[in-house]
Amino acid sequence: MGDYQFLMLKDAITCINQKVNLFAVILDFTLPQRTKGTDYFCKLKVIDESHSEFWVPVHVFAQEIDGLPLVASVGDIIQLSRVTMTVHEGDVYAIFNNKFSSFALYDGKDGDNFHPYKVSLRFHAREHDEKIIASMRKWLASSEVIDGMFFIG
Repeated sequence: MGDYQFLMLKDAITCINQKVNLFAVILDFTLPQRTKGTDYFCKLKVIDESHSEFWVPVHVFAQEIDGLPLVASVGDIIQLSRVTMTVHEGDVYAIFNNKFSSFALYDGKDGDNFHPYKVSLRFHAREHDEKIIASMRKWLASSEVIDGMFFIG
């Protein structure tokens, strides 16, 4: 796979109807639910250093519950590849499509473990992932974004 460019959320929200790659911190998530069809979905609220005052919603669709990012806790890091940025009723959000998107979930706490605890089928690790995860963990540890106004019990 070629080298992917990862965007900060402030840049990604301007890329309407385009596929983007992101690393973000999870502020909130829903439990898996069935769609009106045969798929499952869940919703995430994510932030990053460039967009820490406002969250961006991510809607994830999969054919099976196991294909969804089953988040262990608020503050974990998600890597999203090839999600489509879209607008609905004036709100910008990312759509994860299991036909071409991929994800990986990482512990958000500072540490030396850079192995994801959950990945989608299409996920491919890249050399620079560890640097981005380490940087996000450092930002998260020094910010009050999870401990402050966004913390959910």
